[in-house]
Order: sequence, then structure tokens, then C-alpha cells
Amino acid sequence: MRTAVFADLHDNYTGLTAVLDDAQAQQADRFIFLGDAGHQPRILAALQARGIRCVYGNWEVSGLRRLSGSLAEWVGSWPALIREDGAAYCHASPEMPAPLPTTAAAAAWLKKGMSWSALFPRLHRDIDALWNALAWMHSHNVHVLFHGHTHVQMAWVWNPTTNKLRSLAGPATIHLSSAEHTIIGVGSAGVPEDGGALRYALYDDAAGVVDLRRVEGEGT
Repeated sequence: MRTAVFADLHDNYTGLTAVLDDAQAQQADRFIFLGDAGHQPRILAALQARGIRCVYGNWEVSGLRRLSGSLAEWVGSWPALIREDGAAYCHASPEMPAPLPTTAAAAAWLKKGMSWSALFPRLHRDIDALWNALAWMHSHNVHVLFHGHTHVQMAWVWNPTTNKLRSLAGPATIHLSSAEHTIIGVGSAGVPEDGGALRYALYDDAAGVVDLRRVEGEGT
């Protein structure tokens, strides 16, 4: 199955359509969104209408109270983490507190003045959070982890036998290995901070390959 994984639209509806169109041209079978859609209901409604699986980010947590009706109920049900067949998908880190399984739970828990970095570390700037994520993968038998939040497209590959860690920047094709743990920062489909092109990842689980893709599109 070919899965298009994207994140951080930040109200860029044009970015959403550009990435979806490119992924469909690449014969993606499904989509997973890693949070921070923005505050425009039409973006959230478009994700819902397409049946796209989503995990929550900090924008969903902070903006949930602005939504109402069935859209609020749907966004409120987004999980913090999706796990399947040796792969995991999250907004920033797989290590979320147990009481926060959904957007609604996180919104109720977060108190005024609390730091977002406690829940959503930036793995490309926080080496401790990066190693904690790799340790979580090792203990949970997860070989590839996809995350957003950083707005930078890059990957880390760790070999636990040699304890060597290497990093890769997109665009690139990454061949996964069950002997290694690979963290994929999919970049931003709305407001990239590593150049003008929109970013996402295309994961072929049967081939064990991840393509870090870039799409020409308009920023917000």
C-alpha cells in the first residue's frame, strides 16, 4: 500500500489540494494527515470528506473550542498516535501522556500558560526528544515513524546494533530496514521552512521505501 503522509497545512488550502493531486498522480492508495490543519473549517471539512485519517497537533488542541457541531466532534476524536504494522504516525513525538489519547482530552488537559514544547517537541532541535522517540520505537517494535511539526523535511536512521545515527534531508528516497529505526520528518504541506516547495512523504510499505517529495505550490 502506498500512503501519502503530510502535515502542517496552517490554513493553506491550495497546499492541501496541490499535495493531494501530486500524491494521486503517484498512485497513493490513502492519506494520513499529521496535524496542524489550521482554523479554516473548509480545510477540516475537506479532510473529513475525503476520509483522511488524522492525528492531532497543537493547532487542533488550541482551536477545538472554535469549532462546533459534527466537525468539532470529529476533530475532537483525532488520536495522538496511529500505529500499524511496524509503522507509527504522530504530530511531533510518539511519547504523549497516557491521559491524552484524543484532541478533546488534550484540550481539556492543557492549562493556560503551559508550554507547547512539553507536548510537541521539535525533533530537529531537541536531541533528547529525538533519542526518546528512537528509544520508544525500539521498545515498541516500530521501525518507521512519521512526524510533522518541524516544518522541515528530513530523516534520521538509527542502527541499534552499532548505535550509529545518520540524518538525511529531502528530497530523497529512503530504503527502510527492519534492523534499523527510521524517523521521517515529512515537512510542511502549507508553510515549509526549508524552501518554497510544499513537502510530504510517500510510503510504500510493501517495497519498504519512503520518498520525500516536494511539490511546487503557493504558500499562505
